[in-house]
Amino acid sequence: MPHPKPAASSRDRLLEAAEALLREGGLAAAGIKQVAERGRAPIGSVYHHFPGGKTQLAAEALEIHGHRARRLLETMFDRDQPVAARVRTLFTTAAREFDRSGRDRGCAIGAVSLDLSATDDSLRAACDAAFGGWIDAIAEHLPWPDPATRASYAEMVVTTLEGAFVLSRARRSGTPFITAGEWLATAANAYSPGTNRKARRSYD
Repeated sequence: MPHPKPAASSRDRLLEAAEALLREGGLAAAGIKQVAERGRAPIGSVYHHFPGGKTQLAAEALEIHGHRARRLLETMFDRDQPVAARVRTLFTTAAREFDRSGRDRGCAIGAVSLDLSATDDSLRAACDAAFGGWIDAIAEHLPWPDPATRASYAEMVVTTLEGAFVLSRARRSGTPFITAGEWLATAANAYSPGTNRKARRSYD
């Protein structure tokens, strides 16, 4: 007989709540009060688990979001398929999940990055680390021999994915993900190892 799944701890619930609120409205939406209400916990427990307050809570939620997204990207790109097919699968999946989840959730890392002030060093570092991890996860699974080309294309995928989230939220439609994925697939098909990348701009 299967054992029931153990209930999430109050700390885990608070982190899940913070991640969801960051995806929905960035730092402004993830105040201590809002996180406590969403996480079904008293405000005092937030400070108990996160003595660093909102900054610590947001940083840990971003780390969780970043690791989850990295695992997804590794799954999407660690396949025996042409790069174009992998990219289409990623962006089609993103479009489907965006529409399925209500069309009001973006990327927590991207949302917080847009909210950062000049003094938010720890959160800036968390966002930069997440983006860098995603780029590395994609680049290491690309078949091209030149490391700089792999890194450059991987950075383009992450940049395009973040832009698609912004436009999709404005339009309340996952269609921008599909359009962006098709152009990235075209770029992948246009590239051939050994060709000068600067000369291959026919897809611009």
